[in-house]
Amino acid sequence: MATRDEIERVRDATDLASLIGEFVALQHRGREHVGLCPFHDDSRPSFAVVTHKESAFYKCHACGAAGDCFRFVQEHLGKDFGESLRFLAERAGIELTRGHDPEQEQTASRKTWLRKALDAGHAHFQRQLAGDASGRDAREVIEARGISPAMVEAFGIGCAGDGWSTLRDELACEALPAKVSVAAGLLKQREDEHTWDAFRHRLMFPISDDTGRPIAFGGRILSEDEEPKYLNSSEHDLFHKSRTLYGLHLARRSIMAEGQAIVAEGYTDVIACHQAGFTNVVATLGTAMTEQHARHLSRLCKVAVLLFDGDEAGQRAAERAIPIVLAHDIDVLICVLPDNTDPDTLLRQPNGQSRFRQALDESVDAFEFLLRRLEVDLQSTSGLSARQKATEDFAQAVVRFGIHKAAPLRRAMVTSRLAELAGVAPAVIAELLAHKADRDPSGRTSNREESTELPGMESEVEVAPALRRAELDVLAVAIHSQHADISVLHSGLPLADPTARRIAQAIQETHRSGGELTMQTLLDSLPAEDDRKIASDLYFDGERLIEASEGDQDDAIAACCDALDRCRRALDSRQRMADWKASAARDPQAAAKVIEHLRGIGPRAAAMPRPSGQ
Repeated sequence: MATRDEIERVRDATDLASLIGEFVALQHRGREHVGLCPFHDDSRPSFAVVTHKESAFYKCHACGAAGDCFRFVQEHLGKDFGESLRFLAERAGIELTRGHDPEQEQTASRKTWLRKALDAGHAHFQRQLAGDASGRDAREVIEARGISPAMVEAFGIGCAGDGWSTLRDELACEALPAKVSVAAGLLKQREDEHTWDAFRHRLMFPISDDTGRPIAFGGRILSEDEEPKYLNSSEHDLFHKSRTLYGLHLARRSIMAEGQAIVAEGYTDVIACHQAGFTNVVATLGTAMTEQHARHLSRLCKVAVLLFDGDEAGQRAAERAIPIVLAHDIDVLICVLPDNTDPDTLLRQPNGQSRFRQALDESVDAFEFLLRRLEVDLQSTSGLSARQKATEDFAQAVVRFGIHKAAPLRRAMVTSRLAELAGVAPAVIAELLAHKADRDPSGRTSNREESTELPGMESEVEVAPALRRAELDVLAVAIHSQHADISVLHSGLPLADPTARRIAQAIQETHRSGGELTMQTLLDSLPAEDDRKIASDLYFDGERLIEASEGDQDDAIAACCDALDRCRRALDSRQRMADWKASAARDPQAAAKVIEHLRGIGPRAAAMPRPSGQ
């Protein structure tokens, strides 16, 4: 924790008017600075920044918002105090010593070099766009997509040239070490230390931090015969996909004013929305909305609307969003756009803005979205068994999402709505959820390794889904390891799930080739879109699993491998049970003797002998 002296040094070094002026248009009025309040929908200047007093402060005479530099960063940028202190210290050029921690000082120095490289790269891309020859293709794409000059400037759009060393040569002139530019994701490097431009012939979208400074780049192809279509910077000390939202530095004020954030899926979607006047729109970076995204947005608003171009995509999004809803103080709505269109395509249509607004108005709570899908399934099913299975499957999913962690009122509302759809009393659904909650999220019964029912009873264990989940969990952790041997992790046994096999093969091939395993290299090696989406989800599942093991990758791998081993043993037990039932059907008398024997030693299904001849 920083000392009191360091906090005061940062406070004294921060020009409050200059700081707030980066986010709010201020004008001199007497000895104060005034402007529109960033904390409410202000129509006339009611926000004052007072710097002539002993301690500088701000005050809104309309909504009452007030505080110092730390409070402003906390409230306006959605940071906690520690993050605010580090942000202002870096802005003022003050290194927080924390006992002169060498590791921390090294990290701060590394970040300074990264920022220098990223700023230089951004300036280069903008110059390339303005160039007569280098920017011609990019300007044609910008014009064809209807992106206005104002949006090009606001989002800092540029382009990468078609050469292999255009950027590399310019960065060398800036006295930037090649290893810094490689770490920043601007250059690629071979084992022989030869470097080349990471982005070539692409429209470049800077990905910015809270203050609008570039921390990474996304590049879109300028020629449709090039691959991949989108290419993002690799992660580094300043850039983490799971924590970053594209366009947030421009959307923050609107998000706070409207109490709602709209989350799209791509750069051009965000730009199209802002150009059409929907300025509270941001985008994830090729991933689903994460816990970190939700935590950040919950500091700015109470509602997040996820945009999708079809019911199936909305279904998957709703399922991924439910755990976020339960864990954070934010409501997540699902908005399915008409005619399977994306925001960019829709908003460029003659009546696009009104149709887009209508779709937003018809957004549905993520829970309600899933319940409506269940309702459709139940209405199309007349058989009692089928309706029962649909309801039980939904209850299992709700438990997996973490309904037991939800607030009592939310849990009661979901129970009541599910009971209404199923046509049963809420108490029945509550009992069903309690029964399902006795098992862990992967489907295994808690406190039991295997089923213990006697022959003639149906097994409670859904082994196949659990086995698939266990295999994917091992891969989720392996994605984060540069040294994970997949064959060792799986004890040399083949994976049962085809998707898991393909992802494991992609990981193994990357390791064998000596390349760096990153999310981008993994996605590039998976041609099927469904596999890419699952791999993208696995990346964040891996972060969660490693975090649950207190950040220890080895412990996380061991835990996942143990779960996989239990699933395989359960599958083997289930197969032995099926073999025994088949044998019992052929020889009932022999079966009766075995049952009598089991009653004498206790009902341990694991001790069930194989049928004779098996």
